[in-house]
Amino acid sequence: MNNKFRFALAGTGDIAGFYLDCFRQRQDKEDLEFAGAWNRTAEKGRKFVEKFGGRFYPALAELLADPQVDAVVNLTSPKAHEEITHACLAAGKHVLSEKPLALSVQKGKELCALAEKKSVLLACAPFILLGHNQRKVKELLAAGEIGRPVSATAELFHGRVEAWHPNPEQFYIEGAGPVLDVGPYPLSLMIDWFGRVKAVQGMFDIALPEREDLSGRKFRVRVFDQGVALLRFENGVIGRIAFSFANSNTGHHGLEIQGTAGSLSLSSIMAFRGELQLSNRDSNKWNHTEGDSRPQSASGVDWSEGIAELARAASEGRKPANSAGLALHTLEVCLALEEAGRSGGTVNL
Repeated sequence: MNNKFRFALAGTGDIAGFYLDCFRQRQDKEDLEFAGAWNRTAEKGRKFVEKFGGRFYPALAELLADPQVDAVVNLTSPKAHEEITHACLAAGKHVLSEKPLALSVQKGKELCALAEKKSVLLACAPFILLGHNQRKVKELLAAGEIGRPVSATAELFHGRVEAWHPNPEQFYIEGAGPVLDVGPYPLSLMIDWFGRVKAVQGMFDIALPEREDLSGRKFRVRVFDQGVALLRFENGVIGRIAFSFANSNTGHHGLEIQGTAGSLSLSSIMAFRGELQLSNRDSNKWNHTEGDSRPQSASGVDWSEGIAELARAASEGRKPANSAGLALHTLEVCLALEEAGRSGGTVNL
């Protein structure tokens, strides 16, 4: 009898390779199995399973009808996330969706309600809160190592997507841009550590309105491509996040937390094994990079960890750490920031 947690992919774009490359390298995947994949463009889907194994599903309905598939990883385009996730949940499948969960808070709430109704799990990227150093930060905060947190700052200067991605225009349309595409990385961490956000301000603009892809084709930017966000958390912490798709890739992906008795800093928001430093009244400093043997991509993320966490949660009868509730509030904050950027005012949540 096969008791493995079997997952399939909906969507086989560039990021799908990151997920499966990391999955192949996992040392603890004996209870996980890649079942196969579906893609709207059949040729791309077939090529993907030729490389990574598994079954190619010519239609999404065929994938959802497979009783051997326990979960679906939704890697379709942002505009399709809600539709595909809804179909998977309705079919009784657990779902791990790429961000954003949906393009509106209301649609996100409907997905959460459907998951509850069908008694299945709904999880969402990003899942960097599962990283070794990100979890260590949470432990140190809970232990009071820096006293009461008062502020947090993060920078995610991601660079110009068109400089490396074969299809960059999708990152500059509704449902994408740095606010919704990379903003959830620092936001989900801060929400996990500090709790809910109660008010936001934002200053955003379009720095480079026209871009050129690797083939020389020009396209227009239709969403904010850079900005700075200010956050007021319910527990009093003030957060600031700067992110950009307009900069040269400087590699600034750090985060720092100031407390009443010290500070914590991560060299990389995303990397599971980046440098973590603590400074407090005892001048202690640590580097927590050892003891984490999980695979990671060039960005330092183990893209398979979200799948493993979904399987663990299903086995243990609990919600995953990167839950739909966390994703829903992250989406709410992102959309509020875009509204604040347009209005120039404060948006209360």
